[in-house]
Amino acid sequence: MQEVGPGGRGYQAENQYFYGTDFVQPQPVPPADLRATADDRFVAPRDRELWAQTQKHLAEYGVVVLCALPGNGRRTAALRLLRTVGATDAGPPLMDLEPHWARPDVAKLPTAPGHRYLLDLSEMPEPPGPRFGEALRGYGETGRGADRFLVVLATPQTWQGAWAEATRPFTVALPSPDAKPLFVQELRRRGAGLKAGWLDGAGFKEVWESNPSAEDTRRLARIVQEAAEPDESPLLDEFRGWHKHIDGLLSPSAQGPGEPTLMTTRAMVWAGALLDGGTGRSAIHAADMLLERLNVPRAPLDILSDATSSRRFAAAHLTQHGDHVFHDRTKHDLAPAVLRHLWKEFPTQRERLRTWAVAVAADQGLPEDDARLVTRSLLGLATEVHDHTIIDRIGKDLVGRRRPLAVEALTTAALDPEIGRYVRNRLYQWMVAGKPADELVELVTEICGGELGDRQPAIAITRLARAAAHAQYSSPSMVAAFAKLVEVSPADVSRALKTWLGEQAPKRHALVAFLALASSDGGARLLLDTAREQDGRVRFVRAWQRLLGYDDAREAANAELTRWGAAAERGELPADELIDLLADVYQPELRGDTFGRFFARGEEFLQSFWGKILTKAIIRDDERRKAATE
Repeated sequence: MQEVGPGGRGYQAENQYFYGTDFVQPQPVPPADLRATADDRFVAPRDRELWAQTQKHLAEYGVVVLCALPGNGRRTAALRLLRTVGATDAGPPLMDLEPHWARPDVAKLPTAPGHRYLLDLSEMPEPPGPRFGEALRGYGETGRGADRFLVVLATPQTWQGAWAEATRPFTVALPSPDAKPLFVQELRRRGAGLKAGWLDGAGFKEVWESNPSAEDTRRLARIVQEAAEPDESPLLDEFRGWHKHIDGLLSPSAQGPGEPTLMTTRAMVWAGALLDGGTGRSAIHAADMLLERLNVPRAPLDILSDATSSRRFAAAHLTQHGDHVFHDRTKHDLAPAVLRHLWKEFPTQRERLRTWAVAVAADQGLPEDDARLVTRSLLGLATEVHDHTIIDRIGKDLVGRRRPLAVEALTTAALDPEIGRYVRNRLYQWMVAGKPADELVELVTEICGGELGDRQPAIAITRLARAAAHAQYSSPSMVAAFAKLVEVSPADVSRALKTWLGEQAPKRHALVAFLALASSDGGARLLLDTAREQDGRVRFVRAWQRLLGYDDAREAANAELTRWGAAAERGELPADELIDLLADVYQPELRGDTFGRFFARGEEFLQSFWGKILTKAIIRDDERRKAATE
């Protein structure tokens, strides 16, 4: 089906996200996200009049911008708007839009009639152009007539500037829902509705009066659901992030000869949170690494003159269990609360803290299990405080020392419902922003060839294409990634390849992908399948000819063709079909050193696989020459 965007640009809807330029990829909204928008689950924003106006704005303009900080319930509200606007009897398709662009561009948005789209622009690579707001308004106006609606999520920090002025009539500063009814609804969802009365006491009166955000309210519901007793004090302390306890940890009373200094104790508290449950040796090492970064002397003399490890643990209230150390385990989720407290109380030091924490995970002196604890703590922190820069640090600083751990951590993050969209976008942006380091290319390739490829193959293919533009022609990780994707979703790979090789002069990423596919059994079969129709045959022949014509690709291409020939002679690939195809590949226009495999004599060679290709190629070339002179 051919669709035309607002700017008159046509594209194949099913293939659009494989194009080499900027694009926007529609993805079905996960069913779990939609359940919260059902009539018996949805809790509207606390300003009911504003909510009613927002619904009217979407119906009137075809587009609404919900401007609010992440965590206030804006995504659920957006999905509810889209489910209830326009003609809803047929259950219109609800799609998340994942943009892959250098800057927002309305012309890249899909325009399928009857669809409902959700676009999160909370973080943008660059601000939009000056006419973006006008174009967005025009997109909404044309969409209304086609029963197509769009809701944009934005933040007050990013949705400002001259370009945003045209969107003011349909931009809404969305408040969170009332906390108490949302809390009750969340407990019911978690199967703990009978605990709703636990928080009716006087101690929680201040909480309900403060009307916390949707994110904090859901966190409170989780705390109550996991609690064994209706003890108001610890529930309230945990909800408030154990602030009083943490303030006490960071302000120790015992200081003097033999006791750690204030800074040494604080470093130990923070390192213990980063490595909660890790080995004591790793926690001490992490604390010393932080002190060194703060220019606190940690030469051997300084360390031996300082408090002993056991005193440092005691001052930080860390408990030892065998070789491992923990923050107070009677205080639920204390370690994550310590890290949140660190990030919120010292915002000007976040970059220093990120660099330190990732350096701890990357340190080869840490056992693998301890390094994994660090990355898990950091991913949890990135989600809870919305500090996505942590992801960039993991990608760029961890990959050189512990690439398997970086792959594991970023795969988990890419599939996370909270930060997944941001991480997937970073995987893409890392590959298009200049020349990425080889290690970063390998990282993205391995992520795409792992669980991300299993669960979201179309997403993985788009990022793999970007990585292929910087990969070597014989990259083993690229071969493994495409082999996985062929196994998981051969149709997506075929469509992508059709687009990539459609140009008269295919770009590097197309040829790297083609050769990677040729290097696995499943990929080879897919390439032969695509070559059975005429256009596919042209692409197949052109790709091999280009690979054989480039100095940096020829050796790898010849090696793979040799493997194909041996497989054909063993009956593992269709010999006659290959002979017919490769006879078109080997034409005189190719460089002479490409024909080295044919420099053999005797009848025996002419009857071999490669001899038959040579004979057929000569006959076809002769026929073409005769046809050209007639």
